[in-house]
Amino acid sequence: MVANGLTTFAENPDPTRSDCHAWSASPIYDFLATLCGITPAAPGFRAVSIRPALGALKEVHGSMPHPNGVISVDLVRKGKDGVSGAIELPPGVSGIFYWNGQEKALRPGKQAVEM
Repeated sequence: MVANGLTTFAENPDPTRSDCHAWSASPIYDFLATLCGITPAAPGFRAVSIRPALGALKEVHGSMPHPNGVISVDLVRKGKDGVSGAIELPPGVSGIFYWNGQEKALRPGKQAVEM
C-alpha cells in the first residue's frame, strides 16, 4: 500500500484509493496494545500495564503517545522464555511490566528490563 502512495489501509484491492476508515486504526492499536502490551492501568492513564505478547516474534519496538510524553517499549527475546530491553515512561507515570508470570515495577524515565 505504501508503494501505491497510500497513507492509510485501503478498503479494497487495486484499483483503490486511500480512504481513512476507522477500522484502519485497528492494526496500530493492536500492535501497541497486544504485541507491545501497552494498556492503561489507572483512570486517565496515570499508570500503565505493559504485558507484551510476542508470539513467535524475536523482538518488538514501539512508542505510544501519552499526555505527559511518550511510552516506549524496546524488547528482545532471550532464549526460550526470557526477555530483555528498555522501557521508558513519561514524567508522572508509573506502571508494571509483566512477563511469564513475573512482575517488575516501573517508574517514570528509562529503565532496563531483564527477565
